[in-house]
Amino acid sequence: GILLDTRSCSNYFSSFWMRRTLRIFPLYFLALGVFLVAAPAVLPVPKEALPPVADQVYYWTYLNNWIPMGEEGRLVHVLGHFWSLAVEEQFYLLWPVVVWLVPPRILLRGCAVACVLILAARSWAFFSAGDLGMVYRNTVLRADALLYGAAGALMLRDEVWARRLGRHIRALSVLAWSASALVLVSAVGTHYYRMPVMTLGMAVFSIAFLTLILQAVLGMNRNSRLQRFLCHPWLTATGRYSYGMYVWHWPAAYVMYYAYAPLGLSGLPGAALMLAAGLAVTFALAWASYEFFESPILTTKRFFAPRWRTAQPLAFFTASVSAGSTSNRSPTMP
Repeated sequence: GILLDTRSCSNYFSSFWMRRTLRIFPLYFLALGVFLVAAPAVLPVPKEALPPVADQVYYWTYLNNWIPMGEEGRLVHVLGHFWSLAVEEQFYLLWPVVVWLVPPRILLRGCAVACVLILAARSWAFFSAGDLGMVYRNTVLRADALLYGAAGALMLRDEVWARRLGRHIRALSVLAWSASALVLVSAVGTHYYRMPVMTLGMAVFSIAFLTLILQAVLGMNRNSRLQRFLCHPWLTATGRYSYGMYVWHWPAAYVMYYAYAPLGLSGLPGAALMLAAGLAVTFALAWASYEFFESPILTTKRFFAPRWRTAQPLAFFTASVSAGSTSNRSPTMP
């Protein structure tokens, strides 16, 4: 949506990429510095807790999703979750160019065709690939989730599509979430090694969450129950600190996983205690990193504000979307 709204700006590329860099890079590289440089220098960090030295260059270059990731017990090393951020950053390196070159109406059709092709390719890869983890972390084979979101932004900015969505979004949402439930029942679980999840499931889950987002945006001026729920202070606070929660949650989970037995915990009470402690530690770390590290850096984004060559064109839904989303925009957005 930001790319579409700033397509006519003179600093279209530099504004988007610099604001994204300021939002994502500092905390990410701080985490890499903590776990790959500082911690091994001062603590007896187990070898299996970190990626192999030969692979660490891929983490510094956002390419770690393209390397095999060893499975140690039930948890990979403390940076195992950063593959998804690598996928996102690779996508956002190329997608601004596509949005700038391709007219929106053609782009919407292109998103639809690409999603079908990616679903077919991922399904083929599931049955033919030896390492399903590499299929799961493949940027191309996971890009359909991002393209569904792009299609949603395109439809909201098209008057005809926006009206259609306004009439049918609830029915589409019920259908998508019912299909998601059917996938989970047929897979008897949620792991990506299960065929229904890795193939059709990935697409169905993405569409279901897209319908939730579209319902929230379309109901913005109607003060809907969904809108009121999503604006609850606890949820908006979680949104504000969500990037930090993403960065710190996996190291916290890793430590707690291996502390579970030595602490004498067991059964459902032990699991509940570890879950509560994990959420508390993750939220505390995310709050501290946002308030004392990320927030001062984010103030510099004003130097890279979009500059329109002419008066900013009015687009359908621009006023309502801007009014409702400015204060609650996800912190991982540029």
